[in-house]
Amino acid sequence: MNVTSPISIPFYKGMSLIVEPGHEEHLRIALANISAVTDAINRFHSSPLLTEFMDTTLSRFLRENTYAGKSEHMLRARMEKLKVILTRDNPTRRVAELDRADVQRLKDQLPLLLKQNSASGSKGANLMTYYQLFNRMLDEALESKLITDAIKVATCSTKKAEVTKPFLDSNLIQMLSGWPYQKYLAGTLPKIYQDAKPYRFWLLPLGLYTGARLNELCQLRVHDVIRDVHGVELIDINDNGYNKSLKTGSSARQIPICTKLVEMGFINFVEERRQADGNDALLFGELSFDPKHLYSRDPSRFFCGPCTGTGYIGQHCPPAVNGGLNFKSLRRSFAVRLERSGISPSTIAHLLGHEGGAPEVTADHYLEKPLSLRLLEQMERGLTYNIQTDEIRWEHFKKLLNSQAGRGKRGRKSKLQLH
Repeated sequence: MNVTSPISIPFYKGMSLIVEPGHEEHLRIALANISAVTDAINRFHSSPLLTEFMDTTLSRFLRENTYAGKSEHMLRARMEKLKVILTRDNPTRRVAELDRADVQRLKDQLPLLLKQNSASGSKGANLMTYYQLFNRMLDEALESKLITDAIKVATCSTKKAEVTKPFLDSNLIQMLSGWPYQKYLAGTLPKIYQDAKPYRFWLLPLGLYTGARLNELCQLRVHDVIRDVHGVELIDINDNGYNKSLKTGSSARQIPICTKLVEMGFINFVEERRQADGNDALLFGELSFDPKHLYSRDPSRFFCGPCTGTGYIGQHCPPAVNGGLNFKSLRRSFAVRLERSGISPSTIAHLLGHEGGAPEVTADHYLEKPLSLRLLEQMERGLTYNIQTDEIRWEHFKKLLNSQAGRGKRGRKSKLQLH
């Protein structure tokens, strides 16, 4: 009896199509798709490891874009978390193995991973940043023909980003009446449980009268406070120095020091720091650098606490519990006051270190004056807060500071304890 043998057609290294007699029609269908099969096999074998591809993609993102130190650290941390989720079960996984199941895996595991080490109240917005990075990586893989399907995480629904609000004068009065700003008299000092550190006195008025970002102030060196040839005292915001950074290229600027800050004793404080530790010392020597939070970690904890409406600001400004009021609100207050006084938007942008900012001359009496003096006059005219600062003096705070000299460091405060 004649038995027809199966048809065997080699089509790839060590691989063949085998069709039993009577099923030749299936062979015709298979041959029509053989090219796609071989392409998929070739793509898999030539595909890089997913971990290597993610590292390469991240390096390209960093190379092609300008990121500040903190932003770069956050981008690296996000990519590492994505890597954990995508390769934890299979460290040798290849890019070609990415598929739509990874989208669901990311949605299931990422919220749990973030919850382990985050006290942030903006979970939705935080997830969005990871989804956007994941989608960017998939776009790179698709463009490089490492995958064939346009896989995406659907845009997640989040609350509108919370807008930073300026402080009301009543808010400022409350904050500037707190323990760092009281008039302490020698021999009658009350028991103050908070540690009296210079940054706890200076950063709030500096933010209010310079509009500078928190870390821009925290990373200042003594030599960054200068007097120009026209006799104007300035704060030089720059990234010249160890572990200093700027948010953008336009953030570099010189901000005149208002009379209010001089009256509080800021120039005297700077000179004291110069005499104590030299011209290159940190202006706030009690602060230390952290790769993620830069120099602003401790001040951020002090002023804003572990969650919305806590910390020094939350304690002395009850509306902060509703969100939108934080240290950035000082910068917003600075901008709003200048705007209301008629200062041009481009000049305000220059003082804030925003893109496109440039001092604008709109009056004849400014034409003959140097830039620093013009800016100082506009700031003195515009920064008219309805608050009393006559009793806010560095000399008063120093009495409290000196009374705590030699006091041992205390352990970390409970999150429930007010600052």
